[in-house]
Amino acid sequence: MQLNSSRFSLVKDDGAWLEGLAGADGESRLLTSTGDIAQSLVRQFAPSANNALTLPWPEVHDSVRFLPGKTTIWSGPTFSGKTQFLRQLMLWALKSGQRVFFASLEEEPLEVFREFIATCAHTREPSSQFIADCLDIWCDRLFVFDSTEMIAPERLLGLVHFAAKKYGITHVVIDSLMRLAIAADDYEGQRQMGNLISRVARLAGVHIHLVAHPRKTLNSRQSMDLYDIRGAQDLVAQADSVVTLERKHGDDRQWDAELTIWKQRGDINWIGCIRLHYDRPSRQLKYRAIDPPMRFIPDQAYEQ
Repeated sequence: MQLNSSRFSLVKDDGAWLEGLAGADGESRLLTSTGDIAQSLVRQFAPSANNALTLPWPEVHDSVRFLPGKTTIWSGPTFSGKTQFLRQLMLWALKSGQRVFFASLEEEPLEVFREFIATCAHTREPSSQFIADCLDIWCDRLFVFDSTEMIAPERLLGLVHFAAKKYGITHVVIDSLMRLAIAADDYEGQRQMGNLISRVARLAGVHIHLVAHPRKTLNSRQSMDLYDIRGAQDLVAQADSVVTLERKHGDDRQWDAELTIWKQRGDINWIGCIRLHYDRPSRQLKYRAIDPPMRFIPDQAYEQ
C-alpha cells in the first residue's frame, strides 16, 4: 500500500498484506449466529424481570430499568439528596431480592448502616428491635465498604468483582468519583477508568452506580444539564444511563425534587423528568405528596 497526496492508492500485493495483518486473530474474531452468540441474544431480548431493578414508585416501573452489566452516572448539586436517594433505591433493591455493595467513600461505615436503618424506619430514633430486624434481614445481602480513604479505582473495582463472584452482589454504588485516587483534570485517566467500570460491570454481571458531582457554577440553584457533570465527558458517553437529581426551591413550589433521566440505553430508552415530593421524617422521595413513605422490610416490624 502506498501513500500519495494524503490518499491511499492500491498496488498489486495489497490483498496479501491485509491478510497478513489479520492472520494474528484468524477465526477467533469471526462470529456466527450459533452457540454462545445465539444464547446471548436470547437473554438480551428477554431479560429476566428478576434481574432488572426499577425505580421504587409503581407509576414509573415501566420507564426505567437498571440492568445487570450496565452502568449509571448519578449527579446533582450539593445537598440535592443524591446519596440519600441512592440509599432509598438500594433499599428498594434489597426488598426486590437484590444484593447490594454500597461504597460510600465520604461516610464512616457505621454511619452508612445508620442512615439505611433510619430511612427504612421513617424516623431518626428507631427501636432496638427494629434495628435488629433490619440487620437480620440484610445479613449477607447489604455490604458496606470499610474505608473512607482515597482509593485507586482499579483496587475498588477489583473488590467489586470479588464481591459479585463470592457473594452474588447485583448492584454497586460508588459515592463518589472525587474520592477515587484520580486527578480531576486527568481526563485520559478518567476515560480509562470509565472503560474499566463498564468492563467490570459486564464481567461481574452487576449494575454499577457512580456518583459524579457537577462542576461549580455561579448559582448552585441553576438548573443543570448533561454537560455540567464534573470530569471527562467520556465518562458520560460511556455510561449506559445518566440521571440527575435537583431540589426545587421557593415557598410556591409544587414539588420538591426533579429526577431527570438524560440517557438510558436499552429496549426502554425512555428519557424525561419525574417530579417528586420529599418526606421529612423518612427522608424518602415520594411520587405523590399524599403517598406514605415506603416500607422496605415486613410490615410486622413497623407495627411493634
